[in-house]
Amino acid sequence: MNKKLDIYFFGDNGPYDEYNPGCVCSKEFVPEILYLLAHNEPYAISKDEIIKTMRISEEEFDCIIESLKRINAIDIIENKYKLNFPVFLEEDMPLLDKYFEDIGEVIGSKIIEIKGQIYEKISKLSNYSSFSKERLLYHVICDDIFDGTAFDFFEKKNVFSTSKIQPGNRDYIIFGYEDSESVQSHSNKLLCSSNNYRSQNFIFNSFGDSDGIRKDMFRFFRQIEKNLERSTPFSDLNLDYIKIIENKNRKIAEKCGEIVLKSYKNEIVYNQLSISEKDMVKFLEELEYISINEEDSTVVCNVPVFQRTDNEIINEISDIILNQICDIVKSTFDRFEKEAIELTAIKHKNSMKEIAIELWHQVFGFTNEYLAQVGFVQSPEYIDGEGRYLRSFTIM
Repeated sequence: MNKKLDIYFFGDNGPYDEYNPGCVCSKEFVPEILYLLAHNEPYAISKDEIIKTMRISEEEFDCIIESLKRINAIDIIENKYKLNFPVFLEEDMPLLDKYFEDIGEVIGSKIIEIKGQIYEKISKLSNYSSFSKERLLYHVICDDIFDGTAFDFFEKKNVFSTSKIQPGNRDYIIFGYEDSESVQSHSNKLLCSSNNYRSQNFIFNSFGDSDGIRKDMFRFFRQIEKNLERSTPFSDLNLDYIKIIENKNRKIAEKCGEIVLKSYKNEIVYNQLSISEKDMVKFLEELEYISINEEDSTVVCNVPVFQRTDNEIINEISDIILNQICDIVKSTFDRFEKEAIELTAIKHKNSMKEIAIELWHQVFGFTNEYLAQVGFVQSPEYIDGEGRYLRSFTIM
């Protein structure tokens, strides 16, 4: 069995079509071919060598290479290839361990030192009386700040670059990790993955690790689209239909968002709903954003709801935390860059500013693990086949 890469994305992938990196990189043989390119020096492995190793036809190979070139994932010179995105292999792990294995405790301890300021601010959130401060801090610190406001903060500090304009009018960066047990602690098993499904006025969120397929709004719709992509032999027709379904799903999510909001305000009774509304309630109940009280048939919101008025408070907490840890992050990255010459991503001439985006995921992922371990934030329970994650809901 050939080795392969697990592929992740930062930014806006756009519609699920031929320019969507999730669509391209999920095709058969693509993760294995990308691993071969990463494992070899830039422009070192040839088309014929890959075809022989993969045991695929030239036609299959050409189709894959064309799709990867279309999204600017690779460069080609005389039928030899180079990756255009950062990849981390087993051989890179000792360097990552050296600089990031203890970073979670270092930064986590600095945050806990100022817990008084954080507790005072979080007590002003609109949902403070509905959930524990540990649950709210999980969403605010681990997700909204570390996987949100921190990117603009550190970009202004010139630590990394968050934007990369891609073909098809997209803005995202691809990252790859070798699919290996020894690499898992730096990828799938870290609390550093935010899933967000946006409708016109709402965001259905879950945040956690990537150790499985989550049962949330984002993953559900993406999984359905992947299945539709292969539902008939007519690939172009499948993609055209997916575009129609995507638009319909946004409208469904908007209706679902209205139901979640009403459940949060205690304004909805299941027995009084129309048939279509009941179907949506059942859908949301299965996704565990809401539940039905069997005694009085009221629909209850199960997740923290963040309103527009909460944004100012979250930004204030963000400023406190990020200024507290800024010097540690910058000095860690500076030391790493000086010794990163042998890193796979450097060999493939990937920008250090892009690599730093994923290094930040390492930093805040290990920090989140530490904060969860010591109980400063709620620790999500592991669900077999789904991983660890918690859901939330935002009104835009």
